[in-house]
Amino acid sequence: MKHVFFSSIAVLLLLSTSGCGFEEDTWLLEIPSIGSSSSPAATDLNGDGILDLVIGGGGREFTTTAAAVTAVDGNNGEVLWKAEGHNQMVGSAIFQDITGDDVEDVFIGGRSAMLFALEGTTGKKLWEFAPYDPTRSYVNDTTVLNFFNPQWINDVDQDGTDDLLTAYGGFVKAERGNADRPAGYLLIISGKTGKTIAKARMPDGKETYMSPLVHDFGQGAEVIFGTGGEDINGGLYRVKLGQVLEEDLSKAVKILDGAAKGFIAPPVLADISKDGIKDVIICTVDGRLVSIDGSNNQVIWTAIPGGDFDTYTMPGPGFFTGDDDIPDFFASFGKGPWPDTEYTLHLLVDGKNGEVVFSDTLGTFQYASPLVADFTNDGRQDVLLAINYKTQQDVLGDMTDFYANGLYVYPGGQGKALQAFQPLLGSNLGSTPLLTDLDHDGYIDIITAYMGDARNFYSFKNLVVQRREISRQASAISWGGYMGPAGKGILE
Repeated sequence: MKHVFFSSIAVLLLLSTSGCGFEEDTWLLEIPSIGSSSSPAATDLNGDGILDLVIGGGGREFTTTAAAVTAVDGNNGEVLWKAEGHNQMVGSAIFQDITGDDVEDVFIGGRSAMLFALEGTTGKKLWEFAPYDPTRSYVNDTTVLNFFNPQWINDVDQDGTDDLLTAYGGFVKAERGNADRPAGYLLIISGKTGKTIAKARMPDGKETYMSPLVHDFGQGAEVIFGTGGEDINGGLYRVKLGQVLEEDLSKAVKILDGAAKGFIAPPVLADISKDGIKDVIICTVDGRLVSIDGSNNQVIWTAIPGGDFDTYTMPGPGFFTGDDDIPDFFASFGKGPWPDTEYTLHLLVDGKNGEVVFSDTLGTFQYASPLVADFTNDGRQDVLLAINYKTQQDVLGDMTDFYANGLYVYPGGQGKALQAFQPLLGSNLGSTPLLTDLDHDGYIDIITAYMGDARNFYSFKNLVVQRREISRQASAISWGGYMGPAGKGILE
């Protein structure tokens, strides 16, 4: 097997689990009928004390699948239940018990207006935002948009359960470069019933893909949301949650312009100005990493790789460089616009001043985000990335291209990337791995999901979900999943 364009890789199976009496817990689940770009999330669904996994999936766009959502037994990798959907479920699950059985129920969003509440024990639909209508043209209807990752907000309809804030936007038939697209919305939805409490149109009338964040910066709950996309200008906005409830975003403050493009991946909220107020650190689609002061909306610094780069990932926050207590940020950028990405550039940026202290090229297109933990057992934080790349193999005398994917670690967020495990044939389009401790034994479990089709990057079939436990302390996890701890995008 030959790696084609890695600039710096040291191959080392550094997460080997042998020795010291450690016995690895591992399993692998294959679901041939679907693929996924959803990131796994964990909660105990069967009451055995071990966290179970929930992941969204689907086949080709606009096809019905029996496994739009799959719950997996964290102990042995067996399917607990599946829920049907009429398109790809691309969001990641969040949880709340709304049935009173002391088991958390599952809330997850996806394409074609799919937003489900599922009973945690059985996968039965408790409610759905827009039940499937076979007479409706989901491809052509401009009111049928997409859901991404929702957030919990305090109960606003006074029914005893928290409610959902989510973005609703994106029209699949919009042609590249055509700015005439349906406007996106922020929705507040009852967690108990699924009924719409508020629907607020984007202030600039643009589409929206970015999962919003909710945070109190010191003056009550506010929402950070974004507009625009791969080739349509948009903005990053800040608005009071109360104004969303009033269905009026006209008073939203634009805190950053997207230039020729917009905002897709949500930001990280972290205090880099050391004033006790979280700041906003975000990757723009047009290839910038920007920090914005949470107290006054002023840009603190901007890091730009230079050249034609796009990005669809969140930055990974950690303490990688210098002796200060200001978090730094590891970010990934694709060379050239999707779908013509040539390679991925990774940057480590000093959170104190925005200086690029390390860069490396590694892999092809992906939009899984970086994770942070101590993998090298040296007391420092490291970066874990899910990486796609092309390989070549001799097939009956003919050198044939295949896709492969694997996990790689940048020790201390810089230097040569270390290969964590043997590479796997297939691709991981956008499923950020999960670092957790499923069985509460004190060791890190790494949960990954990828599509095991080695010839078709966007196959959406042959989903593989894998658990690998490593002899590293779970207490060393800092940023362990998509959108960080609890999926809120906040570095505490």
